[in-house]
Amino acid sequence: MIKDVAFFFFYYAIIWSIPGVIMISVVYLGSFKHIIFIDKQLAKDLNKYYDNYGYMRPKYQMPWDIGSRFINYCIAYPFIRHREQTDSKKFKVFMWVNALGMWSYILSFVLMVIGKYLT
Repeated sequence: MIKDVAFFFFYYAIIWSIPGVIMISVVYLGSFKHIIFIDKQLAKDLNKYYDNYGYMRPKYQMPWDIGSRFINYCIAYPFIRHREQTDSKKFKVFMWVNALGMWSYILSFVLMVIGKYLT
């Protein structure tokens, strides 16, 4: 039974992969406006990423920093969603789809390992 649940998450992960790669690419290779909005909604400490004038600090402007920050937000979203200040359903759906995509990879791997050792 554990393997069946693992395969469910695995299939969701595969289906999510193509739109997920596109969404992640838009966030970290596109305009800064996407990550700025996400930071304003979900960051615990905005002063870490932005200076007193509201500009993103140079250290956090690199695409790999933006991409890893977005992936971390996706993984943590079920636990930090109480921080969001917007009522935008589009943002909530966007984050839930990406969070489920990231968690489906994690859960499918963990459940397959557990299933392998239980059988």
